[in-house]
Order: sequence, then C-alpha cells, then structure tokens
Amino acid sequence: MTKKQLIAHFLRLNRTSYLLAIVFIFLVNWLQVEIPRYIQLAIDLIDDASTSGHEQLKTYVGIVVIMAVSMIIVRILSRIYALNPGRITEAALKNMLLKKLNRLPNSFHDKFASGKLISIVNNDLSGVRLLFGVGFLQFFNALLALSLTPLWMWRISPELTMYSVVPIAVAFVIFRIGFKRMKALHMEHMRRLQNLSAQLMSYLSGIDLIKSQQMSPWVKAEIETLNQQLLRCRMQITRIQVYFMPILDYANDLMKVLILGLGGYMLMQQQLTLGEITAFLTYSVLLAMPLMQLGRIATIYQRGMVGITSVQTILNADIPEQDVTPLPQLEVDSLKGQTFSVRNLSFSYPGEERLILDNISFDIPPGKKVGVLGSIGAGKTTLVNCLNHHLDVPASTVFLGDKDVTTIARSDLRRFVKTITQDPYLFSATVEENIRFGSRDADIASAQVDEVLELSQLAGDVSRFEEGDQTVVGEKGIMLSGGQKQRLSIARALLQPSDLIIMDNVLSAVDYETERKILEGLFSQLTTQSVLVVSHRVNALEYMDEIIVLHEGKVIAKGSHATLLKTCPYYYDTWQLQQNEAETEAC
Repeated sequence: MTKKQLIAHFLRLNRTSYLLAIVFIFLVNWLQVEIPRYIQLAIDLIDDASTSGHEQLKTYVGIVVIMAVSMIIVRILSRIYALNPGRITEAALKNMLLKKLNRLPNSFHDKFASGKLISIVNNDLSGVRLLFGVGFLQFFNALLALSLTPLWMWRISPELTMYSVVPIAVAFVIFRIGFKRMKALHMEHMRRLQNLSAQLMSYLSGIDLIKSQQMSPWVKAEIETLNQQLLRCRMQITRIQVYFMPILDYANDLMKVLILGLGGYMLMQQQLTLGEITAFLTYSVLLAMPLMQLGRIATIYQRGMVGITSVQTILNADIPEQDVTPLPQLEVDSLKGQTFSVRNLSFSYPGEERLILDNISFDIPPGKKVGVLGSIGAGKTTLVNCLNHHLDVPASTVFLGDKDVTTIARSDLRRFVKTITQDPYLFSATVEENIRFGSRDADIASAQVDEVLELSQLAGDVSRFEEGDQTVVGEKGIMLSGGQKQRLSIARALLQPSDLIIMDNVLSAVDYETERKILEGLFSQLTTQSVLVVSHRVNALEYMDEIIVLHEGKVIAKGSHATLLKTCPYYYDTWQLQQNEAETEAC
C-alpha cells in the first residue's frame, strides 16, 4: 500500500465527517469575513445623527452579535467533525498493525526489535493522528481564510491589498527553505527515537542482570549517548521552528505596519473611510491566524508523513503466501487426528553454514507420547520451532498427515499444534483470565478451567491463594514462582483441545521428582492427544512411548527408556549422572 493509497483509504473512511467539517469550516470563515463588513458599515453610520441612521446602526450591531454567536456554535461543530477522524484513523491503524504483526513470520520480527515496533505504534502513529485531525482542520482553516480574507480586502482597496501581499510573498520563500530542511530532520528524529526505544526495551528485559553485574554505569552511558543524539536532532528542529517558521508572523506584523501607514495616508486623502480602514485592519488580524498556523501545519504534515512511512514498514511487509489464505473448513476438518511426520529435516539459521539439525526423521502418531532428550545446544528448541512452523522450514520435510506444513497457514496449524515453552508469558490478569487466553471460545465453563488446573497439578497451589483463581498474577506473572508460571502455561494450553502438545523444557523450574509426577499425572488424562516432551532430564521421559536422543543436531538413538538404557551409552551415562545428582539433592 503506497502513501497515496493509505491516505485515500482513511479519507474515504472518514468522508462523511470530513465533508461536514469542510462545510462548517467554510461557514466559520465566511462569518469571520462578514462580521468586519457590518462593523465597517456601523462605524460609518456613527456620524449619522438621523433616526433612520440610528435604527440602521442598531440593525448592524444586532447582525454582528447574531453572527458572532452563530460562529461560536459552527466553530465547535467544525472542530468535532474535523478532529474525530484523527482518533478514528489512529484506532483503525493500531488494529491493522496489530493484526499484521500477528500474521508476520518470525523472520520479520528478527529484523525489527520490539522497542522499534512499540515506538512506531505509539510515537509515530501520534503524528498520523495529528495529520488526519488537527492537520486537516488547520489546513482547511488556513486555505479558506487565505482565500476569503484577501478577497474581502480587495473589495475595500485593491491597491492596499497588493502592498500587503508583498511581505507575505517574501516570507513564503524563506519559509520553504526551512520546510525542506525539517523533512530530513523529522526522519532522523524518528529513527533515533526508535533506536532509543529499542535499547530501553533491551535493557529493561535484562534489568536483573544489569543490577547483579553492576553494569548500571555502562547502561547509563549508553542511554546518555542515544539521548544526546536525540537531543541534538530535536534542537535542530527547534532552531528551524524558532528562526524560520515565525518568519510568517513577522511578515504579518510588517503587513499591519503597511496597512496603518498607507491606509492612514489614503484616509487623509479621503480615498478610504474610517470604517473601511477599521475593517481592513480587522481582516489583517484574521489573516494573521492562518499565517501563524502555516508553521504548525508544516510540522504536522512532516510528522504525519514520517509516521506513515514508519507504518508502511509493517503494513507493506510480505506475509508468506500460505498464510494469506486459510484452508477451507472441510480441509481443516480432514486434518484432525493425522500423524505428524518429520522426513529428512536439515536446518541451519540464515547466514550460518553449520547445520543445527542434520537429517532428522520420526513420526508422532495420534495419541503417542514422544520424548526428545538432548544436552544444551543439541538442537531441541530448533526442532520444536520447526515442528510448529515458527521457523521457515524447507519444503517437504514436516508433514501433518500427507499435507506439507509449509503449505498450511500458520493460523490453521496452531489449531493442531500447541507449544508450551520454558519461559511462559503471563499477562497482568487473574489466574483464570490467563488460562482463558488460550482459548478461542469465550463460553468456556468454569468447570473446564478447574479441570485443566487439576491436570497441570496447579489446583492445590491456587486453592491456597487468598482469592483463588481470581488472584492477579502481576506483570509477567511476577507474583508466582517459576514452577507455578510453567504449570499455569500448561493449563492454558490444555484448555482448548489440540492434536499435538509440545512441551519444551516446561518444568525446568521444578525438581526431578516433581517434574516426573506432574507429567505422569498429565499423561494419565491425555489419552487421545499426542504429546512431544523435550527435556534434558531422563527422569521426565521415563513414561514416553518412544524417546529420541538428539546429539549435536543428529538422532543417535530411538526407543523406550528400558531399551535405551541397554543400547545407547550416551543415554545411559546421562541417566546415571542425573540419578547421582538427584541422590545428592535428596541428601
């Protein structure tokens, strides 16, 4: 979507409001230029001592009062209909951005730090809001004022109007120089603000490490460097706003001097009346406001266009072809209960030659419990992210039934595969609400929530909370222990049925025995769902139907726990070592 298409879309979206706004803005400006005309007529009647003159004077004064009151009402309406589209556009764009970000693949998010995306949604969108709201209002105010006011001035004295325009024309030439420079500075300001936001997000994420390692002075220095760069850019913009943009104000003051000097001379020559001079000066005041607004309009325009450029970064990002069109419901239904298969999967990250996964093959039939054992760096998490298509896997390597997952929209695949990671994200909401976030169905009964709490072995902990499942867990679940957060994430994944549940070291925060008991109780209930448990603990995998041993990206053995103890030295050594560790912990 180009800039013109984006602007045209939101102009159409708010066309009714904009049309009414233009009508009311025109009426405001028409009343503004008509009121001085009746003031002129009233002043010229002051010397008329006749009864008819007095009556006419009262009529003109009454007309001025009525017009002034009418202008107040119409101005309020013009602001309502001109400013509302800015908020409507901002809300619509935020919804569009959130929807698009949710559909973009992991490769996009690897390129853009979360802080930059937050800066676009918060800071840059405010410029778009101003463009479609205040910018629209002030542009048409200035356009109509600069059209009608000079016309009414011309009616009084073409010669004086021409003299008045000269300083304005000179000022516009100087103004344009500053306007061009501001465009580049606003783009630079946007980039520096995004960089600062990205760095702050990064440092806040690692605040515990920064404190424990006494890295605060270094972090402060880094942030101060970015702050100073942003400040210098902001000061350059401010200098232009101070020295270049007010040039129109100075031109307006010079115009008033010309009007008073030349107008006074013409008054003495009886070429103009006192009422006409008064009206002409009033028009110059009316002309001052739009001239003053031109500087702000230029700033709003630049911010708005910079904001639109930022928004296009997200809106114009390519969604993978298979994610554009979801599968028909009949085809989705046909995939239920199918076997997940991995065939000769090899994977390396972009820019790296080393294979993280090397020729992996295995099946996960319906209802089967499969474990993956491997040390740190063996490729376990990469394998998980290939199965759920979080990573862009090669075609014809991962299948759901006979369907290649690279041809299935990720939104459709999420119906069949649920992934629970070792670092669960919890919202600052209640326990129940965090569980319900895992379901597309808003009508889930409380009994179902209680059931998944039991399955995840969290019901006992929740019952001891003062407010039970209505306890607020705090930001990122800060009120819960590491094990409680992981079990809550399991409960969330279990609420909505799926064909395959992947557990990637989900109970790493609990001890060996607790992990084994939780998984044993969980498997006794999940008889129809397939489960893939990834762990570096042998005890957690004892009850698996099949265990895949992963070492340096390769499958070195497959089989049950008993079989692998006899046939796989690596598996046996790992089990023996962990048994000794468990005994040491028990002592």
